[in-house]
Amino acid sequence: MSTRLVFWKLELKRACKRLPQMFAGAIVLLFLAGAVALLAGRALYGDKAAGRIQVGVALPEEDALAKQMISMIRSLDSVKSMCDFRYMEREESLRALQQGELNAVMDIPEGLIQGIMNGTNPSVRILLPENAWLESRIFQELTQAGAGILGASQAGIYAGNELYREHGWEEELPRLEQELNQIFLSYSLPREDYFRHMRVSATGEVDTFVFFGISAYVLFLLLSGIPVSGYLLPYSKSMKRKLSLAGVGGPSRAAGRIVGLGSLFFVGSLGVGAVVWGMVRIFGSDMHVWSETWQSGKFGILAGLAGAGGLALVCLAGAAWVVLVYQAAGSLLGGIFLLFLTVTVQHFLAGGFLPEVFLPDMLRKLTAVMPSAILMDGMKMAVTGGFSAAVAGKLAVLLLAGFCLTAVLEEWKK
Repeated sequence: MSTRLVFWKLELKRACKRLPQMFAGAIVLLFLAGAVALLAGRALYGDKAAGRIQVGVALPEEDALAKQMISMIRSLDSVKSMCDFRYMEREESLRALQQGELNAVMDIPEGLIQGIMNGTNPSVRILLPENAWLESRIFQELTQAGAGILGASQAGIYAGNELYREHGWEEELPRLEQELNQIFLSYSLPREDYFRHMRVSATGEVDTFVFFGISAYVLFLLLSGIPVSGYLLPYSKSMKRKLSLAGVGGPSRAAGRIVGLGSLFFVGSLGVGAVVWGMVRIFGSDMHVWSETWQSGKFGILAGLAGAGGLALVCLAGAAWVVLVYQAAGSLLGGIFLLFLTVTVQHFLAGGFLPEVFLPDMLRKLTAVMPSAILMDGMKMAVTGGFSAAVAGKLAVLLLAGFCLTAVLEEWKK
């Protein structure tokens, strides 16, 4: 047996001796990662996204038509399901808006209905607080949509009137306007018919529970390097010289360290998977842990092998990155601090705490290259039992980059 193979065998044995330490630290890390995932999930999908919108309506005195129009608007399903209207004096409504009691104020001008009918079109002022919250912004979108519908209807009526006047059909204008009003009302009042319900998830192809479970697992995986920090310490200069003389250079030492840590990660992942599987068996399918492929019972042998292969690749890629961090730090304490700092920062940028769609545009440009994002994509591939060449390629690039940089540092820090 060559010296290189003997070295790798010894590295695996040395890694196996760290299993008790890793499992002891993994228990603490698992609780930490689970708490982070739970709190992030509650922050993302709480009991409700927004409360009811409190709207103050300032009406002119003795304007029955305007009040009747507001009553018709508030009776619409899309409005009454979200908004509560309160008729108030203008000064009172402005004071309530400033004090935060109202989310918006509708200031109705005098002669609103008559202005719509004669074409003068007086504007309804919508007043919002300076620091508009979600409810205020939703009401702003509702009013803008209503103004767009009204503007399009009026444009159609004006165009019809102009066409009839050009052809000398002025006597038919009342009938035209009546028919157009009926058509536009038939389009706008039952507007719910034009929408189809579609479930939109910020977590992509997996549900919320699975997404944050994967996020917690990746965070747990990367931080699992802390309990086995002693195994990850760089070799001393004399040890490096002796290994080099025996034919075990920097690349061989880096490969042995990555495979050893990757094996620890894989065994630890199997332990975590066994715990999750046991919880599923105990608490039933209501936990929604697995993807639809698992729930439907179609997770066959090939899919299982693909999942195991994806998990092994994720463990090796994560190990390569952790080994690189410790090699760059060069000491026990420095490696622990550097690993914790880099893991938490890049995990946030990768959308692990909050999904990518909630991050600012500037940060979203960095998401795709974050190690946690690549590892999370790999775990999605493993959980769903499918295979993606693009995801596997990213994992391979992360593994190769970690290996090459670690090997360079091994040779450089002689």
